[in-house]
Amino acid sequence: MKKKFLIGYAVAAVIALLAFEYAFWSNGFTYLEKQSEVGYLTQAELLRDILLEEDTRGVFPSGEELKDFAEHYGEKYNIRITIIDEKGQVLGDSKGAGQVMSNHLDREEVQKALSGESNSIIRRSSTFGMDYCYCAVPLRVKSFRGVLRTAIPMEELKNMDDEFFRSTILAIAILLLLVLSLIMYFRKYLSATKAVEKQRREFVSNVTHELKTPLTSIRGFVETLKNGALEDPECAGRFLDIIDIETERLGNLIDDTLLLSEIENKKDVRQEPCDVNKVIEEVVELLTPKVKPHVRLIFTPDSSVRPYTCNRDRLKQLLINLVDNGLKATEFGAVTINCRSTPKDLVLEITDTGIGMEAEQTERIFERFYRVDKGRSREQGGTGLGLSIVKHIVELYKGTIQVKSRPGEGSEFRVELPYYF
Repeated sequence: MKKKFLIGYAVAAVIALLAFEYAFWSNGFTYLEKQSEVGYLTQAELLRDILLEEDTRGVFPSGEELKDFAEHYGEKYNIRITIIDEKGQVLGDSKGAGQVMSNHLDREEVQKALSGESNSIIRRSSTFGMDYCYCAVPLRVKSFRGVLRTAIPMEELKNMDDEFFRSTILAIAILLLLVLSLIMYFRKYLSATKAVEKQRREFVSNVTHELKTPLTSIRGFVETLKNGALEDPECAGRFLDIIDIETERLGNLIDDTLLLSEIENKKDVRQEPCDVNKVIEEVVELLTPKVKPHVRLIFTPDSSVRPYTCNRDRLKQLLINLVDNGLKATEFGAVTINCRSTPKDLVLEITDTGIGMEAEQTERIFERFYRVDKGRSREQGGTGLGLSIVKHIVELYKGTIQVKSRPGEGSEFRVELPYYF
């Protein structure tokens, strides 16, 4: 619908520009021509007055004087001046013009001037191949009857019309480019909108599924208890433990979903300089109970690490998710946390010796609800949102995150957070 609207808008705009060009050419240009005719005719009448004022003897100027007059004022005003008598004989003409044109009496403007009417006309010269404005005014001195005729090339108006036409074509080209750019932008916008809508549907579907799984389990065990399992203390206790685990899992899923939504909305008004070493020590202390018997959680504080200005809870959440993810994947070996400062960035590295991942898996681990090992993840209480939360926290601070992993050898997550963004 939007694409059709843009195309319709482009067509309408081009038609409007062409209509404006036509209106200007047919009305505005005609108006300019008429105004030019009036000006040129006034000029011809002034030249006639000047010619007659030079007659101080009460007789019409001689042929040589007329020739000098035509040449002088023709050169001065860059126009052609022709003076003819009632028989069509040329008495004076601008330099080099007398031989070009003959049979003056056939011209409409000359006939009108001989009848006593000053007039002008615009027509195309077959000799020069361009439009001229021809003005003719009557000359009457005693018994002499003649015509003073001027010819002015309409190059200026033609150039103006050509320039306007070129400007119109340029405007149309720019408009089309603009519309094309808008179409491309809207195509990208629609594509992005479709992708977001697809993600939204997938997210709703995944959340519904993830919520439904523990709820189904809880409902099943509640019904079992109601149907008589309460009478068996050992069985009832085991079922209640499962209900408690599923309830906790449900609560974690809701908490992670709300947290992800909050981070995506860029809500991070609480920012303060954080002692990164201290935050990591708190994370280590929090996750130590989850460390398996044959696994070590290693962190050595670095006093050279500069404080990082952020929401302390966000930084802590990022570290908890990465370290917890490493602990869940590691059965033997260690999960190591390193942190250091570079001139521009805070660098965090979390390395484990766990099960590792294939290359195609590392490309998807930041997707919501994506699990490398779905059964193992659910068994360990994972919500499938941890690494997605990590990614959004990193993006919130204009940082980057990289993953290196090999199956059976472990994984390394490297986070770089700029000190200034």
